[in-house]
Amino acid sequence: MGAVTVAKDEPTSTPATPPPTDGPPQPGPRRVRLVFSALLLALLLAAQEQMVVATALPEIVGELHGGDRMSWAITAYLLTATVGLPVYGRFGDLYGRKGVFQFALVVFVAGSALAGFSRTMDQFIAFRALQGVGAGGLMIGVQAIVADIVPSRNRGRYLGLVGAAFGLASVAGPLLGGRLTDHLSWRWCFYVNVPCGLVTLAVVTFALKLPKPTTKGRLDVLGTLLLAVASTCLVLLASWGGTAYAWNSRTVLGLGAGALAATVLFLVAERFAAQPLIPLRLFKDPVFVVTGLVGTAIGIALFGAASYLPTQLRMVGGISATESGLLMLPMTAGIVGASVVCGQLISHTGRYRTYPVLGSALAALGSWLLSRLETDTPRLHFGIWTAVLGAGIGMVMPVLILAVQNSVRPSDVGAATAANNYLRQIGGCVGVAVVGALFLDRLADRLPTRARAVLPDPDSLTPELVHALPAPLRDAHVSAYAETMPRIFLYLTPVLVLGLLVACFLRERTPVSFDEVPAEPTPTPAVRIPQALPHPSGGETPSSLRSTYVPEVPLRGTVQHPDGTVVPRAALTLIDATGRQTGRGGSGEDGRYTLSTPGPGAYVLIAAAGGHRPQAVSVTVGERPVEVDIVLGGAGRLVGAVRTADGRVVSDATVTLTDVRGEVVVTTRSGEAGEYLITELAAGEYTLAARADSYRPAALPVTVQAGRETRQDVELAGGAVLRGTVRTGGGRPVEDARVTVLDAAGNVVDTITTGIDGTFRFVDLPSGGYTLIATGYPPVATVLQVAGGGRTERDLRLGYAD
Repeated sequence: MGAVTVAKDEPTSTPATPPPTDGPPQPGPRRVRLVFSALLLALLLAAQEQMVVATALPEIVGELHGGDRMSWAITAYLLTATVGLPVYGRFGDLYGRKGVFQFALVVFVAGSALAGFSRTMDQFIAFRALQGVGAGGLMIGVQAIVADIVPSRNRGRYLGLVGAAFGLASVAGPLLGGRLTDHLSWRWCFYVNVPCGLVTLAVVTFALKLPKPTTKGRLDVLGTLLLAVASTCLVLLASWGGTAYAWNSRTVLGLGAGALAATVLFLVAERFAAQPLIPLRLFKDPVFVVTGLVGTAIGIALFGAASYLPTQLRMVGGISATESGLLMLPMTAGIVGASVVCGQLISHTGRYRTYPVLGSALAALGSWLLSRLETDTPRLHFGIWTAVLGAGIGMVMPVLILAVQNSVRPSDVGAATAANNYLRQIGGCVGVAVVGALFLDRLADRLPTRARAVLPDPDSLTPELVHALPAPLRDAHVSAYAETMPRIFLYLTPVLVLGLLVACFLRERTPVSFDEVPAEPTPTPAVRIPQALPHPSGGETPSSLRSTYVPEVPLRGTVQHPDGTVVPRAALTLIDATGRQTGRGGSGEDGRYTLSTPGPGAYVLIAAAGGHRPQAVSVTVGERPVEVDIVLGGAGRLVGAVRTADGRVVSDATVTLTDVRGEVVVTTRSGEAGEYLITELAAGEYTLAARADSYRPAALPVTVQAGRETRQDVELAGGAVLRGTVRTGGGRPVEDARVTVLDAAGNVVDTITTGIDGTFRFVDLPSGGYTLIATGYPPVATVLQVAGGGRTERDLRLGYAD
């Protein structure tokens, strides 16, 4: 891998001071770990609240009498969190991520406390919505801040942990909710967020230091409102359609029209907004589009499965909330394990395209397996099936954010990350609403009419009440639940298969940092470090000569071929704006390199490897690590033969190759068999020319490919030679006679004047018929035929005698 070069000064040199910076310095590893731990705690709180009510839901709707609005306990939180994602993302880009994150944390803590105090189902849903407003800022803030404090090469490891936290919270949330519900109260599912949130707030306030945002502007208020309207209409449509209202009712049709109209108006507003909430240029990036579609499919599967599996386990199996949460642990282990392992592998290899494809396939398989659930399905089978689903989701989640962040500039990181999360969350909202609607509709169809008539308040049913009913009524409810839930997973499987097909189109981009280049970059000279020289007396080095610390900025990347394969053992040299060498190194067997730059400034990175054309790229270094990938084209070869139209070889022909600027690259000659060979050519466009005596020159374009042999033959047309002597009638040579050659059409081809010996010579004549005219005495004309590539002689006699 790359080596660090330290330049040496004379002992009397004065150490250079670090260049000034506009923002806080890059945090050290310990501070990064501290801040990331606090961020991870906040993310766990926000993510687990999505699913923490899953196991407590029967108690909540039973106590608050809200069984008919059961899905809204989850949907309200997901909806407001989803709408808030792009808003917080853009707020962070414009005004700084730290303050926005702190605000979101305060709102989340307040909403959690109020949700715990709820006395009616309407209050509970409203406070869950408030809680979601803060959660949206936490979820997007964590991922965007990671992009600010972690170099892109190491980001896969951290985003793997973020993905693991999402998965852990989404599935372990029901376990926590069940434990708290069984031993304390469902209200503690929300109270527990208050102290944890305050601890996170303290760490973020005092330990997190972020640079000032480079983008200035105002929030797109119109776009925010239109996005909120579109999202709300879409979720209500999915929740009410076919359950509370018929699909062809005015309410459902109106919601569909409202969602469509708001979406169209949102796109128009974003087109003309100075600072759009979601820049439309993101949708021109195929990486962003593919990850958004895959994220939507994964969101539907994750939230659809994690929301109702615990309820099904409790209603059918009669187990406690804690036990239902424990049965979800295999899914948790699958998500966490796959996320962490994939994150580590991505950080090690820099490759990630395979994981979304394989993960989507596993998730589809797990969903299909869960569709085969029966009342007597062994717990081992259930654990394996949920683990497969979890592993598939875990392999996909960290890659989506990493791929998006690697494809956009820093000024768009917040908006792009938020938009990607928005698509996944809106998929989750729709997934929960659709699954809930299908579940209630199918449950109502399968519940016997007699059972519904006997129970005074079906919306207040809890698992304990169901299993305390008389055997016939209990069996009827259990059978209805057992038949309803597995069918839902059969509906989710095609969605995941579609996500698999879309994931196949994901383009892999090696992690790259797009550092903002100032309008007028000021080259910064290399910072030189005095070398610690031994004291003449053998004592310690004088303090004035000891090495001085300079904050070096890493420069990393990959040396690769145009097809993406790596180039090992390439030599790399870094020079500053004055041409002085500031670093040297080489690429490893995996093509990766690492160099250290003395500090911010403009540099030139030169890469060379055997059998390849050298490459030089300009690099602008800021305060953060920079990643630059270099593409080396292998040296190409150009071979061919010089021949005539009838296949005869032309030996000793001059072959010349020029580049697109007209500069001569190389000149060679054809051999005995007419062959020529030109090696060590850079890939590109050239002009190949050939000439030989008695032939007309020819030129043609040729494209040389990197690392390959290109063959190009050259065909020369014969150039005839016509010579002779002009004489008088007595045979004496005529000096200064004018000889003209006309072609068959009567056009003048050439004219010459004879010398003292009366001879003339015309060269490079195409095959055909000509007329030869000599003047000076009474003119004489003769018609003759010349053959290409041959020599024709014809003497002319003028009319006067000597």
